[in-house]
Amino acid sequence: MANENNSPRNNPNSKPASKGKALKSKNLTLLQIVLVYVGAIFYWFVFLMILGLVQLNKIDLNTSENELPKSPGQTWLLIGSDSRDGVDDPVLKGAPLGKFDGQRSDTILIMSTPKLATKLNLTSIPRDLLVTIPARDGKDASKNKINAAYAFGGPELIINTVQDLTGVRMDHYAEIGFVGLVNVVNSYGGITVCPTQDFSDEKSGLEIKEGCQKVNGLTSLAYSRARYSDPRGDLGRVERQQEVVKQIMKKTLSPFTLLNIFQAPKTISAIANAITVDKGVGPFDLIPIVLSLKSGGIESATLPTVSGGNVKNVGSIRKLSQPGADDYFKSLQEGSKVIIEKE
Repeated sequence: MANENNSPRNNPNSKPASKGKALKSKNLTLLQIVLVYVGAIFYWFVFLMILGLVQLNKIDLNTSENELPKSPGQTWLLIGSDSRDGVDDPVLKGAPLGKFDGQRSDTILIMSTPKLATKLNLTSIPRDLLVTIPARDGKDASKNKINAAYAFGGPELIINTVQDLTGVRMDHYAEIGFVGLVNVVNSYGGITVCPTQDFSDEKSGLEIKEGCQKVNGLTSLAYSRARYSDPRGDLGRVERQQEVVKQIMKKTLSPFTLLNIFQAPKTISAIANAITVDKGVGPFDLIPIVLSLKSGGIESATLPTVSGGNVKNVGSIRKLSQPGADDYFKSLQEGSKVIIEKE
């Protein structure tokens, strides 16, 4: 029979279990759980990054970047091509795209981050802006609409044209076409747009009522292309293009997208297969964009221009409006906050 005097309860030298140790053990377990979750999320994002980089379309570009200063911030040239390559793709079924040879830049956007943790800025350049297109393939520099630069010389010439216009080196280049846009939007199950009027645009195929609503990829494409039924013409269209780009960026970086094990790989694959970027784009180039979106959101504007009438062999054009345009170029060159007065 055990000696009761040796019982821990009766032994004056015995000590009860420490509450501090129990609490410490509980906290340690909680810390371990947190570390496991953090580690899992980290490796999930690494997986998504690798998935995207493996599938990303990259091109080698030879531009005039060495002749221009680099902005203290980061600048990207975003191009929406209206090439009819892939016009027979099933996802474009029903879209009144027509057919023509070659391609033009239907959308021209400069995406800039002045510095870390500040708002991302999207600035549209009207496609009818009269600019000097640099010499290329034995041809002298010439005056023409800015969207002609892409038609004449593809990505390299449109980059050089925009760099000459702004006086700033474009750090990176990204391009998306009709099929890519439709596939990206459909990968989310649609995006929300908020038209300020009813649209019935025969050439783009847009049929939509005023007010916020969810639309699929095909309607998003028509929404980005419509201009003939808009009293503001191309200026109204570029604002809708900005709206679509904003929605795509917000959807992509939403926790509901990135942390969804079924949705995220589908979306990342759709984006990687949809866009073409310059060869120098790496994972660290996306950090300023992500930080800007998470800390400040997105601001959008259009480069200040005025109607310039008609130019022989060029057509109806727009010209830079001063001092607004110069103020914008200066903000890019200095890496300061972009401020453009709304028209």
